[in-house]
Amino acid sequence: MRAAALSVWHRALVLGVACVVMLIAVYALAVHTPTGQLFEDDVLRAADAIAGSAEQTDALDTLDVISVPTVVVAILIIFLIGAMRRRFLLAALAVAAIVAAMVTAELIQRYGSRPILLSHGYRREDKSFPSGHTTTAMALMCGLALVVPYRVRGLAVAVSSLFAAGVGVATVTASWHRPSDTIGAGLIVVGYASAAVAVLARCGKVRPAALPSPLGRGLRAALATACAGVAVLSFAGAGVAVAVTLLDAHPGEHATAMLTAGRLLALSGSASVAAALLGLLRQVDLGIDEEGTPDVPPGLHRPAGPQRGVPRDRGGALGPGADVPGS
Repeated sequence: MRAAALSVWHRALVLGVACVVMLIAVYALAVHTPTGQLFEDDVLRAADAIAGSAEQTDALDTLDVISVPTVVVAILIIFLIGAMRRRFLLAALAVAAIVAAMVTAELIQRYGSRPILLSHGYRREDKSFPSGHTTTAMALMCGLALVVPYRVRGLAVAVSSLFAAGVGVATVTASWHRPSDTIGAGLIVVGYASAAVAVLARCGKVRPAALPSPLGRGLRAALATACAGVAVLSFAGAGVAVAVTLLDAHPGEHATAMLTAGRLLALSGSASVAAALLGLLRQVDLGIDEEGTPDVPPGLHRPAGPQRGVPRDRGGALGPGADVPGS
């Protein structure tokens, strides 16, 4: 591998392994400890308390957007974006990452254990880790970020992350899922996105990229900073809300604080996924090698001579080893 591809491969490998470790940790702490079950069942009880309210109705409307037809159409669009850019390996890997994330979430939810560790109080036995709706929304966000041109990747992540975050928060508001379910979903998705990028790097289908204008580079950096900031502040806000419940003797206010904590944790998880995705794909164009050659479908052959837009002499005006600006 060339230096650029090796750097991307290492980045993807580290992030992927970190996601696996954190997924195990979140599952162990939230599902297999009395403290984790107590906190998350309190969040579910607080969400049940607002059943029939306008905010829960809005949450259910948001969740209704995730359906088999809409997901199939979204996956087809993602594949077509990659195919129209002649980056067929990229398109296939993006779809594979989406499907693998959804299947993994379903398998863990179906076969993962959820013991009842609380001897009394409010307890729910349903196996909800991880959230399938949140996994789907985040997987589509990551798939879209993988296949779109580098210059519009920031916009794609910004828009799709708002929807993914809305779905994650809605699952908590609707009392469908616990906060850890949404966090686990995000870790699964980022893990598979990292695997897809690692495969592309091993195949030499990555190259350095940069936005042409200082304004564009500044906006991209600001977006990554904003996502990280939202993740940190939301997590801190959840901690404050939990602290309030420990000091508050009024049941009504206690329920409100617990639901707020659950929502903030879901938001923190969604923002963390967006920040991790932007970090994983920082200054890298996908699905194309350093010579600027995209994938070519079977049966087609590249012309023997220089291709339009690709300099024959890499040591010319661009300088030795310079990269052609990516799409």
